[in-house]
Amino acid sequence: MSETIFERLEKQLKLLLDGTIPTHATYDLNAALDLTKIMEVKGFAFQLKDLCPKSLTESLWCANFVKDGEVFSAEYPQAPVAICAAAIGALTNQ
Repeated sequence: MSETIFERLEKQLKLLLDGTIPTHATYDLNAALDLTKIMEVKGFAFQLKDLCPKSLTESLWCANFVKDGEVFSAEYPQAPVAICAAAIGALTNQ
């Protein structure tokens, strides 16, 4: 059975953060927001934007981490996935 996007993202985050990530950060918004606190300690600013604010049926979130003027972004219909993907981009490219 192949890994889901959730499992792949969590594995990558564990590698990049030495195994210290909030449990179920890719599934649970509160856990993903805890991840943003870890990123803020590393010097990143965080922003989450709803790209479909007036839609009752569509969902698309954009998560941004910013450090030293460089922006690391990810978009996904589920906010926790967008947050985790943006965090991976930021940690990989810092």
